[in-house]
Amino acid sequence: MSETFQVTARKWRPMRFDDVVGQEHVTRTLKNAIREGRLAHAFLFTGQRGCGKTTVARLLAKAVNCTNAAANDYEPCNTCDNCLSITDGRSMDVAEIDGASNNGVDDVRGLRENVKYPPLQGAYKVIIIDEVHMLSSAAFNALLKTLEEPPKHLIFIFATTEVQKVLPTILSRTQRYDFRRIQIEEITGLLRKIATADGITIDDDALLMIAKKADGSARDAESIFDQAVAYCGMTVETARLREALALIDLDFYFEVTTAIAAREPKRAFELASEVISRGYDIEEFLGGLLEHLRNILTVSITHETKLLEVARTDAERYVALAKDFAEADLIRLVRLAQQASEKLRVAQQPRIVLEVTLVEMMMLERAIELSQLLDEVRALRGGAPAARVPVAVAPALPIPEKKSNAAPQVVTKTTAATKTPSSPISHPSSVSKEPEAEARSISPEDLASRWALFGDFLKTKSRPLHSILPDLELCGVRRSTIYLATTGSHHRDMLATMKDEMQLALREFFGMPLAFEAGPKRDMQARAGTPILQPSPVAAAMDAPKPSSDRTELEIALMERLGAQEV
Repeated sequence: MSETFQVTARKWRPMRFDDVVGQEHVTRTLKNAIREGRLAHAFLFTGQRGCGKTTVARLLAKAVNCTNAAANDYEPCNTCDNCLSITDGRSMDVAEIDGASNNGVDDVRGLRENVKYPPLQGAYKVIIIDEVHMLSSAAFNALLKTLEEPPKHLIFIFATTEVQKVLPTILSRTQRYDFRRIQIEEITGLLRKIATADGITIDDDALLMIAKKADGSARDAESIFDQAVAYCGMTVETARLREALALIDLDFYFEVTTAIAAREPKRAFELASEVISRGYDIEEFLGGLLEHLRNILTVSITHETKLLEVARTDAERYVALAKDFAEADLIRLVRLAQQASEKLRVAQQPRIVLEVTLVEMMMLERAIELSQLLDEVRALRGGAPAARVPVAVAPALPIPEKKSNAAPQVVTKTTAATKTPSSPISHPSSVSKEPEAEARSISPEDLASRWALFGDFLKTKSRPLHSILPDLELCGVRRSTIYLATTGSHHRDMLATMKDEMQLALREFFGMPLAFEAGPKRDMQARAGTPILQPSPVAAAMDAPKPSSDRTELEIALMERLGAQEV
């Protein structure tokens, strides 16, 4: 082993505040505090691993003791005796303590005795305690008095990855700085700078791969970079890097989603077997598949690729693949992947979980577009096809009724008595938020005729909402907001809690963004404006037994198309 070799994380540790990547909000504040002479006596640096907490603590210790700081824009000069001694770890004025191994009361008592003495060289004595959350409660309490009123020459710097474990009495005596997760672009830029300086050839795809693997940690990225160079040599290629890091090829995920789009359940077992035979970790595979599905969903919704953390060529592949999936299907696939990851943590047979999940994905029924189903209904009636409306709905759809010249219809109460709550649900943060300007409206006639079938649809989407629907009275609709009268405060509370689920169900069933408000009947009728006058059998449609009369030809055709059964 070479005695001169130094790992990249140590060799390229920032020596100035300006060299710190991704934490400008922290370094700028500290430099300004030094410039203005407004230094706190205790700092708390918190953030995930490898984001620069200890590095910035050392830079702060050097900056406050550097003899040339004022002439160097309050950056450490790294040439004076104070800076050099702190860098080499031999300064008597700066002490770095590991909170994990020095977490007792006796350790803190010794620390309190030592900090009484003034610094030997610099202007401040700096105590850096790393992983401070590891201190015991007794050790924290022993430190409180010194921390609250320390000597003028003393600065405490605490660093931790788990700030929630630090006592509130300590938090209240420190100035807290939250270090951010370092972005992928910043990590790739740092690695590109290091590779160029060290004469290492590496392509952008490999840098992106390392940055994603590091998960926001610059230190992890530099360690992975060292591993890649050790495996590949001075020229790092993407294919060999995958071998070194045992990463799953993105092509494999595209192969999986292609099989899902083609609905080939037989391929599920073949792909699962390939995951096992290649030695991939199943949990890591499902995590990668979840990210892959997220990328497809992102492109499908935004019609852009700028939010994808992939190579440019792969981004184009996502654009092409997104055309094979409906947004509703992608959301269900994402949920299946999430559920599989949760099951995997307690599963005794992880392979079975993987196989069943892939089979479910490939046998998943596709959402039907509203326009597609209406076209088929009109074709049975001999009418013209409808204009395409790309809204996915569940298989239970109503048959449109002919509009009459009568006044708009109202749904009667589905309970014998209705108690008026004290106040309606109408505040924006609850249920009554209006949809966007481009939302379409629905007529009172259509709403009244389809409301009973909406109850059947809710039975498949949300049992809690379906259970309270008979107790709600449809008071009317205005523009794109439905007004419901409630029988008690518990119904209002449930609707407020399940607001998003209710609005999603309304959108899926009616094929347009709809909001709703719930409250006393008089208030809801007043807000609806035009009342609905004729009763609509909501409760009867949900609770009454189905008629035994023969089905019409149109009903039979719809049941066969949707795979419906008598209940």
